[in-house]
Amino acid sequence: MITEIITLNKTRNVTLTTFIQPVEGEFKNIKKRPAIIIIPGGGYQMCSEREAEIIAFEYLRVGYQAFVLRYSVKKDALWPNPLNDYEQAMELIRSKINEWNIYEDKIAVLGFSAGGHLASAAATIANNKPNAALLGYAVTTEDTVHECLPTAPSTWDKVDKNTCPCFIFATRTDDIVPITNSLKFMNALDKAGVAFESHIYGYGPHGFSSCKSAVMAPNIPFCNRIPQWVDDSIEWLKDVFGDFDGSGGMTSPRYFSY
Repeated sequence: MITEIITLNKTRNVTLTTFIQPVEGEFKNIKKRPAIIIIPGGGYQMCSEREAEIIAFEYLRVGYQAFVLRYSVKKDALWPNPLNDYEQAMELIRSKINEWNIYEDKIAVLGFSAGGHLASAAATIANNKPNAALLGYAVTTEDTVHECLPTAPSTWDKVDKNTCPCFIFATRTDDIVPITNSLKFMNALDKAGVAFESHIYGYGPHGFSSCKSAVMAPNIPFCNRIPQWVDDSIEWLKDVFGDFDGSGGMTSPRYFSY
């Protein structure tokens, strides 16, 4: 595996960490791989380590090329700087699809909280849209996003027929990003005829990441099904992108509606 930290903007400390797995050789039945860009949360004040590489590893284990985008935060987060960071990262990845053995039409983004806001902006208003977006307890409404970044736009009302398929997960009891953020985005997807899957768990904290013991504080109650979102998202990506077919390609997406 080739791991590298690429500086996208030195002034704003924007980086893209790459995890590039080999093809052929020992992986003789794989010629290209799908890819996923992880966008951590942190209220546009930081990029959470709990939602960065530890999440990328979940997708590496099922064959993805993975990337972690650390975007502009604090005073550097003046909009549209974070969106421009995403655009630059996606442009770089798509320019290296042959070198990095990536399917150009199978690149997803996964964002959490404020990173979910950026991922939802990528899915709705970016020039370089992903092919799928996974949104974890994502900020999408104006009132919520303005609490952390007053210059950033809402995204739920930017959904249209060109928005990519989405996988949404959150908890009903989130006291930092109200569930309304997910519900409004889902309703907009439905009205636009965009395919999506959602998992709204009955209770649990904000910022649960993978919800595994290594990233959770002790004695915090949460629905015991929350950790399943990772495997559910991987299966959903098979619906959208297909799966490795054992002969060097990918199977067709399982749902024609995508």
